[in-house]
Amino acid sequence: GTDIELDAARGDAVCIQCGAVLEENTIVNEVTFAQDAGGGSSVVGQFVSATPGLRSAGLGFAKESREVAFSNGQRHISQLAAALRLAEHHQEAAQRLFMLAVQHNFIQGRKTQHVIAACLYTVCRREKTAHLLIDYSDVLQTNVYMLGSCFLKFTRMLSLTLPVIDPSLYIHRFASKLEFGDRTHLVSMSALRLVQRMKRDWIQTGRRPSGICGAALLIAARVHGFRRTQREVVRVVRICDMTLRKRLNEFSDTSLGALTARQIETVDLESFGTPADPPSFSRNRAIDAQQQRLLMEPGREAARLRREVEIRSLKLVQLRERLEEHGQSSAGKKPEVLARLLEAERAAWEAETEVAS
Repeated sequence: GTDIELDAARGDAVCIQCGAVLEENTIVNEVTFAQDAGGGSSVVGQFVSATPGLRSAGLGFAKESREVAFSNGQRHISQLAAALRLAEHHQEAAQRLFMLAVQHNFIQGRKTQHVIAACLYTVCRREKTAHLLIDYSDVLQTNVYMLGSCFLKFTRMLSLTLPVIDPSLYIHRFASKLEFGDRTHLVSMSALRLVQRMKRDWIQTGRRPSGICGAALLIAARVHGFRRTQREVVRVVRICDMTLRKRLNEFSDTSLGALTARQIETVDLESFGTPADPPSFSRNRAIDAQQQRLLMEPGREAARLRREVEIRSLKLVQLRERLEEHGQSSAGKKPEVLARLLEAERAAWEAETEVAS
């Protein structure tokens, strides 16, 4: 029917003729009050926030701590994104991640700046932008290892699987800071080719992108005639000089390490030579071989001594026969023949030891 009674205080709509409840618990905009037994007034209803997942205890007169934290986080995200020149959709994605952090109580006991940095860096990793975690550390003036710890805990809490960092994303950024002039693009393309070859030779796997980029840019600069020092490259890519030297040494151990600058620029880096073994694998095999030689030396020394004792127990005729087998003269008395035979046996023993090792 058309005879409907509306109760704004309760948010109900009831048909007077049949008693059917048409609406209940309707959300209303106006604020209503009810008088209690003591004569006091109280607000009727409950406030519903426009932000999903966040509620206020009252009717807008006092915000809950979560809503305050979310509002502050939105403001800080906008400021940090503006400092890093991130797009608007990056900010919106980071705000959604920050809302999840608030809902999971991840912000408790942590600085808001660390959490918003973790949210924005997560977005950058997903979108594959040319931003490193140390960039956030520079803007926030915070220890980069504290930001990294917060980022790892945040991704572990949300069970996020992020793509592996590709060093190629940062080549153009670092190349522009090394002042190559109008040949910046050529140096960058050569560095990209070197990065792809390093990936084939297992140098990139498990390594931070800054070290790979620094080594590739230094080699590419030398190929194109730019005399950039290791100190200049280290200052730009923000790594330790020892890290840069390790990447260069690993590159020199590959098949490309023996090529000249002109050959590196002309040959096809993807198909040249055979792929090298991972640096850690080669290093561990060398260590194992050295340890094996050290373990075998006592046994070899005992065998050599037994061999000498056996030779000293031979008669003169037998000594001369053994000496003739080595192609030497058997003339002389027994002490002379024994001395020459022992020397020949030691030489043969050393040769066998080198071949075995």
